[in-house]
Amino acid sequence: MAGTSMAKLKTQKPIISTSENLIPMDELLARLGSLHEELSLLVQGQVDLESLEAYRVDLLDRKLLKHKDKGVKAFVACCLSDILRLYAPDAPYTDVQLTDIFKLFLAQFEQLGDPENGYYIQQKYLITRLLEYRSIVLLTDLPSAPKFLERLFQIFYDDSKNFEPRMFKVIGGILGEVISEFENVPMDVLRSIFNKFLTYNPEDIPKGLGVVSNCGYEISLILCDAYSTRMSRHLTKYYSEILYNITNEDDHTFEGRSNVQRVITKLHRLICRLWRSVPDLISSVIGFIYHELLSDNELLRKQSTKLVGELLTIDSDLNFVTTHQDIYNAWLSKIADISGEVRQQWAEGIPLVLEIRDDVSQEVSKGLAKTLIDSDHRVRKRSVLTIKEINVSTMWKKITDKSVYSCLLQLTREKNREVRELSIVTVANFYSESLDCQYHITQNKELWEIVKTIPSVVFNLYYINDLNINEQVDGIIFENLLPIEADDKQRVERLLIVISHFDKKAFSSFFAFNKRQLQISKALSKFIEFSEHLNDSDNLDNKKETQIKLQKTIDWLASGMADQLKATAALEVLKELNDRRIFHLIKICVGNDVSFATLRNCIKELANKLQDPAILRKNDARASSTIVPRDLARQVKILLYRASPLNYNISNIPILLDTGGQTSSQEVGLKRKLLDHISTVNPTLFKDQVRTLKYMITQGQDMPDAEQGALTLNEALKTLYKICKSMKGQLDFENTLFVTKLKDFVLEGEPVMAKYAVKLFALSPNLEQHLNSIKECILPLNLKNDKNIASHILVLSEIFRFCPRILNEDSTDIVSYLIKEVLLTNQVVGDRENEPEWINDTSLNKNEYAALSCKVFSLKLFSVKLKSIASEIKGDELAKAFTEKTVKLFFYLIASGGELISEYNEKFYPTPSNFQTKLRCYAGLQILKLAHIPNLSDFVKSQDIIKMINLVEDESLPVRKSFLDQLKNDLAGELISIKFLPLIFFTAYEPDAELKSTTKTWINYTFSRESFKKDTFFERALPRLIHAISHHPDVEEGLDLEGDASLNVLTSAIGYLLFYFDSIAAQENFSLLYYLSERVKNYQDRTAVEEFQENEVRNNARKQKVNPSGKLYIIGEISQMILLALKEKKGWQHSPYPGKLNLPGDLFMPYSNVQEAQASFKTYLPDIIADKLSGNIRSKVGRISHTSQTQRQKAQKRMLAHEYDDRPNLKRKKAKVTRKKVEESEDDSQEDLSVADDVSYQPSQKVRNKEESNISRRSGRAKKDVDYKDASESDEDYS
Repeated sequence: MAGTSMAKLKTQKPIISTSENLIPMDELLARLGSLHEELSLLVQGQVDLESLEAYRVDLLDRKLLKHKDKGVKAFVACCLSDILRLYAPDAPYTDVQLTDIFKLFLAQFEQLGDPENGYYIQQKYLITRLLEYRSIVLLTDLPSAPKFLERLFQIFYDDSKNFEPRMFKVIGGILGEVISEFENVPMDVLRSIFNKFLTYNPEDIPKGLGVVSNCGYEISLILCDAYSTRMSRHLTKYYSEILYNITNEDDHTFEGRSNVQRVITKLHRLICRLWRSVPDLISSVIGFIYHELLSDNELLRKQSTKLVGELLTIDSDLNFVTTHQDIYNAWLSKIADISGEVRQQWAEGIPLVLEIRDDVSQEVSKGLAKTLIDSDHRVRKRSVLTIKEINVSTMWKKITDKSVYSCLLQLTREKNREVRELSIVTVANFYSESLDCQYHITQNKELWEIVKTIPSVVFNLYYINDLNINEQVDGIIFENLLPIEADDKQRVERLLIVISHFDKKAFSSFFAFNKRQLQISKALSKFIEFSEHLNDSDNLDNKKETQIKLQKTIDWLASGMADQLKATAALEVLKELNDRRIFHLIKICVGNDVSFATLRNCIKELANKLQDPAILRKNDARASSTIVPRDLARQVKILLYRASPLNYNISNIPILLDTGGQTSSQEVGLKRKLLDHISTVNPTLFKDQVRTLKYMITQGQDMPDAEQGALTLNEALKTLYKICKSMKGQLDFENTLFVTKLKDFVLEGEPVMAKYAVKLFALSPNLEQHLNSIKECILPLNLKNDKNIASHILVLSEIFRFCPRILNEDSTDIVSYLIKEVLLTNQVVGDRENEPEWINDTSLNKNEYAALSCKVFSLKLFSVKLKSIASEIKGDELAKAFTEKTVKLFFYLIASGGELISEYNEKFYPTPSNFQTKLRCYAGLQILKLAHIPNLSDFVKSQDIIKMINLVEDESLPVRKSFLDQLKNDLAGELISIKFLPLIFFTAYEPDAELKSTTKTWINYTFSRESFKKDTFFERALPRLIHAISHHPDVEEGLDLEGDASLNVLTSAIGYLLFYFDSIAAQENFSLLYYLSERVKNYQDRTAVEEFQENEVRNNARKQKVNPSGKLYIIGEISQMILLALKEKKGWQHSPYPGKLNLPGDLFMPYSNVQEAQASFKTYLPDIIADKLSGNIRSKVGRISHTSQTQRQKAQKRMLAHEYDDRPNLKRKKAKVTRKKVEESEDDSQEDLSVADDVSYQPSQKVRNKEESNISRRSGRAKKDVDYKDASESDEDYS
């Protein structure tokens, strides 16, 4: 520099020993130290380089570079670093010399890993000077630069060395400067840098232990952060080379694929660590991730989907969604990936994403809704598992798509077993935990409307009638929905909350479950009783008989279990264990009057005892080889869930009765509903409440705070009657106040109150005295002056029920008065505004419907009176005549639509439409009740039953439903004759999807019952159905028409028959059904012949050559056509039926001679019409073979049976106990029937003076038009 004197090196002492001038070690170290100190003070550019020349050369002497003393090397290295600094920018050495220098430097760097070495200060000086003046970059120009670079990284990434944390930045700077000068960094170096993110994670280090940070990790972090531009290029190279290598391997073995997956997983872990630590660096490889997501390679798509899911959960300085929107969108698209495994992987990452992020919930919710309905059951299962893993509060906050919850509920009926079982558990858990979560109340009311249906969804699973599902639901109920809570109040509150979310079907299922509990508890008690008897060595009586009873009991209990072999083994083990404590605990659990606290403790103790691994060994049970303690405990637990009074417990009764205070009206209604059912199925639970109920009655008023929902007086009377009916001796009829109050209720109370007051009197030892006193007060009836006339008619009907002889002298006057003054007059004439179309039974208790109540109760009185004289009918002409007239009255009401008043009676005509609706429905129900009694059933003629089709096809849904429900119950219980069975098949055109579905399910279930199959109950109904169709008002009149009108009528007939054959026809009974269809033409239609003969006599006409049975034969021929079409479609074999059956004589009569019989063998259906109908039949047969509800249910049963093939079941025994099943649908029908608008019923205009037998009311319900030329678009349509 001009004008500035250049400094010269003052030190001139030699530093190399010679033979002439040996330098002692201490002296050498001192000279080198002095040289180092002076060189360090010299300023670059201000020194006379010639004064350094001697030392520049001497410092490279091998004697110094290779000196054995570490101090010498350390000082030499420091001096050389200063020489390089002072000579900069030109290097004063050749490449070979620089190579030796850097070898020395690296050796000193290595010593930095030991801070305790004596020359650590010099080594720190060395590395600092090399970084400060970038002298280290000279290394990159050397031929061996790559090796130096690798060695440099090896030194600082050696975990065995202990580099001081304060040196990390210096070391990072050194490596950063070096690596920045390399265009191509060796893969080993890059591997060292990036692998540190995988092998070391500071978050894994326990807090507070004072562990020193890892040098290699900190250096990698510095390199990626401070030299991000250069490192981005190196990361790109590193990622691409590894990705290229693994994706171009030809090794398709399992080991090869596993290796590829391992490498990809490692790469993606690196990306996750970098995203957390240095997110900017990821931009260099984000393109690779995008192409992986869209790759043809399934493994790459799967792993990259997993990677993005993890990246979304990492707390980083950048927002992944906004920074890399394309990647995020590509990740979302993986819900539609062609690979099921990729879609699974997408769903698997959702729980953590939702827990951490708030900005993606909407898109994720939509994606989850789609994966829940994925075509691959593994994806559906993973999606359900995802929901299960998500915290409930997170679900309510972030999963706001209603379709997610709807789809999840649908999966509880999933065809795949694993998905279904997991879904059931998931929805139950979610509901249970949601009850404690407040989000649904404040922010998500729409979602809560879906979620609160979960109890109904769970209880409706019983309708599938699969043992495995039933068993799972049993566990779910008491482990999730209604947990066995110790606190009585909390438990009852939980029960009320759950049942408040029931639909009608769920209530039926819940009630059936609790009704079944009594049966199973009785069976389990008998099992214990028989086991104790057989194990009692002192009691040898009836051992063989008891053993048979025990085996039958075991078979019955096991028949309802999913794994019948395990259930049988469990019961046999219990018997052989002969553990008195276990027997005692079970007896307590199934006891009717056990408190809930005791029940809970007993179940818990039983579970602990039975799960003991040593229980079988200790007791030397012979059956131990077939069952392990865990399975033993599970089987017994399920039996206890079914047999123990967990819901209808005696501890619950006081809380259910306590309906005062701040109880809501809804809660009161639920409590009353429960109490009513408990009093019906198990009234003995109220034994401790009898005193309270009697006190209410004697006080003659509702409980305090009745307006807020206390137990009403009507309910108290009803409950007390049910209790006392089961538990005799609870009533004190010597109590004058009690008797007086009851009599007051009978005479002045509303109908329900009066009814149950009379019933209570019927329990008195002095029954006749009390009822006679009541009769004297009521008679004679006075419609005009008696304000309680409806109640009194109902009271009289109860007297007819319990003690009819009291009314022997008055019965004729009562009946005459009711017919003349009640049924044939109207207190209310014509329709009023704003009146409901249907009046339910509860409303009959109200004064505003007293006029209708009188009519309904009069019909009830007639019915009860008929039952009271049923045994006398055969020998008493008066009783027989009364029965005939009463039955005729009921059928007249059905045929006329409920109208008994002539249209010419201006004073009383017409009866209000809703009155007519109620009356015709009630008349039909009374006929069904009369049909229970054989003597009365004979008066219900088959020809009249055809009129009841009007009720099955009534325009009012409540009429149809009420009648069909009663009809199904009576048929299922085998309480009525087969002649009523054809009515059920006239629901073929039922417009209400739910009613049609439940009816179809009932048909399928009842037909499959062993008792019905054995007696060919349904098959033998075919001739009756053919006869009923031929006399259906629409069909009968339509067959007299021509052209398309006639074809439409025949198409309707096809619909009825198809509805029947869809459920009934099978290969096993095909020959019988075809035989019965043919057999129709061997007989005459008795009904048609008798009508034909009557018309001839009435009209004095000559005998015409018309076969009155022709319409019957046409329907029979259509039945054969349908059966042949089914045979062709399903590939059935047709062999002649081997037997000979006569058709029912009440509908069919044989021909008087052979000639007439032979004449009937002709074809009655013209060929041209048959050809047109055949196409329609084939089309509909083809459709119902695949889409009808019956075929879906059969397919589901087959699938469920195959699912559990790995579970052995007991072979069915010949002797079976038939279980009743709630006649409801196992799943909602998916039919799409077009329903015409309801048409209001209009009273018949042609009642006039026609005889009742001639009235044939056609259904007022509009049917949809049918087209015989083509099939409809409905999934299941018989039109």
